[in-house]
Amino acid sequence: LMSVKIAIPFLQPVDPVALQLPDYFSIIKNPMDLGTVKTRLLGGFYTSASELRDAVHLTFDNAMIYNVAGAEVHECARKLKASFDRKF
Repeated sequence: LMSVKIAIPFLQPVDPVALQLPDYFSIIKNPMDLGTVKTRLLGGFYTSASELRDAVHLTFDNAMIYNVAGAEVHECARKLKASFDRKF
């Protein structure tokens, strides 16, 4: 999932300053990204498959909440979430 080109925006935490998103943290209360998910997975943070699934879903759900339907990031998140769910 992380090696797919459309996953690039989801590989590291959103940087609201660099991306000029001053309202990001007022809208997204629990940020998550695939890099953090991977680090936590390798570190034994998740105690069940459902916790891992929820973290991946949070990554993509946040993107779909913050970005309007039709926006590139929203659509990439939607596609990646569907792909993840098919494989999970």
